[in-house]
Amino acid sequence: MNQDLPFNQVKKVRLYEEVAEQIKKAIFDGKLKPGDRLPSERELCKVFGVGRPALREALRTLNVLGLIEVNTGVRGSFVKGVDITQYMEAVREELAHLIQVEEETVADLLEVRRYMQAGLVRAAARKATPDDFAELDRLIQEMEGCGDDVYSYFPVAIEFHRKLALATKSKVYFLFWKIFEDILHKAYTLEKLLPQETKKLIEHNKILLKAIKSGDVTAVDKAVALHQEEDKFFSDLLKDLGPEGRKQLQ
Repeated sequence: MNQDLPFNQVKKVRLYEEVAEQIKKAIFDGKLKPGDRLPSERELCKVFGVGRPALREALRTLNVLGLIEVNTGVRGSFVKGVDITQYMEAVREELAHLIQVEEETVADLLEVRRYMQAGLVRAAARKATPDDFAELDRLIQEMEGCGDDVYSYFPVAIEFHRKLALATKSKVYFLFWKIFEDILHKAYTLEKLLPQETKKLIEHNKILLKAIKSGDVTAVDKAVALHQEEDKFFSDLLKDLGPEGRKQLQ
């Protein structure tokens, strides 16, 4: 057994939680890497100073989290590759809960969203490819073909911003964009989400895309600020929902 693993005997009442936490920390710290085989149950029980029921519950917990693959017999349990996507749903649920419980969190959420949007657009300006721009141009044309029909415009606009998030070439930016959009879209009717005429919204998107294509940071920041005028609508509407209405977000 690897004697360098940073494990200590457990002293908490809920032993399996401490066991799971120590193994999880070893994985996140790189002490245990994807593909590494964990010691046998007997060895782990001895290291942690716990019985097999507590150890097996810890391993089940880590398996559910997607951190390890539990196998019986001589193969033992292995560390799996850690993928950020498996944690994003928990982040979304926590944000939704905070909005439901605390009015003040609305302002905090929108402030973070503003900074995230600014970073996302800057990243797209740096990393978008000609193919990305061609697809974004196509979606602008499709928006213009929707006229004043908000129900036709909305899915195209969402696809435009989804493609923009993907143009950052960053999984993290894309996942956080999706979290914020999912929360807002679940909370509002289409009319509340789009308080302005589609013509004005399309113009905002065209200005944003032109700025991204230019790569000019100042132009990008101005275009983002134009889009963020809508955040006041979101903030006011979330507050108007009240505690009961905000439960819709969960």
